[in-house]
Amino acid sequence: MSYNNLQILMERILNAPLWVQEVVYLDIKRHLEEVLPNASVGAKESEVYPAHYPEITFKGKKELETHENGLDFNIYKYLKSALDKQRVIDITLNNFWTLEESSKYLSECIKREFIKEPSDPVVSASIYYLSGEIRLGEYVKRLNKIDVKELDDILRKQKQHNEKNPESKLKIGEIMVDMGFVANKDIDKIIHTKSEAKKRYILTGDNKPAAMSPTAPNLPQNGPNDEVVKRLMMENKLLKDKLRAVFNIQNKQQK
Repeated sequence: MSYNNLQILMERILNAPLWVQEVVYLDIKRHLEEVLPNASVGAKESEVYPAHYPEITFKGKKELETHENGLDFNIYKYLKSALDKQRVIDITLNNFWTLEESSKYLSECIKREFIKEPSDPVVSASIYYLSGEIRLGEYVKRLNKIDVKELDDILRKQKQHNEKNPESKLKIGEIMVDMGFVANKDIDKIIHTKSEAKKRYILTGDNKPAAMSPTAPNLPQNGPNDEVVKRLMMENKLLKDKLRAVFNIQNKQQK
């Protein structure tokens, strides 16, 4: 079993004096409040999706042993991590996945009954929303904030408004807030999380974390050119260097 990458960072913080930990806590809290003003930072632990422990089923254990269905190798990596009782955040960071990628593997495992469906509706809805399998309206419905009829009404209002106002279209989140089904801060938080879920986060060998987008930023959309190729090559080299540094850390920890 590989050394837990997040544990490397957490051990440095938890082994620091209490007065250091206290300031770290305050700095993180302040940062979260700046990123998402008015959002609820102190969510219940059971509702924090990355802190969830995926529970492997008997069917999942059997598939892990036999590879009977010949699935994507990453599915088996996810099942092995779940068998080792790792959290979603540990599974994601240890495999250098984005949370979006990790969510896709988890949703596939749940649909195949290799991993149990989470009992908490927030965690369950987050998996499918961040994996791209459901949209915002369905996400809110799964939280029991709206029902099927109300979702239909919201979509109808959105369609009617956008057809009449093509220059000032409304997003479904704005409609739901306007109708009083959800608070604006809750919509902002989940949309921001979905955007952040596309980023690849790597704990580098020099202990400096790096958050990287899976694609180079601000690239032209009309096909590759020399500049695009150069940027992609540079990003690919940077990612390889960081992965190599992490692997070296892991090897030293295991010796």
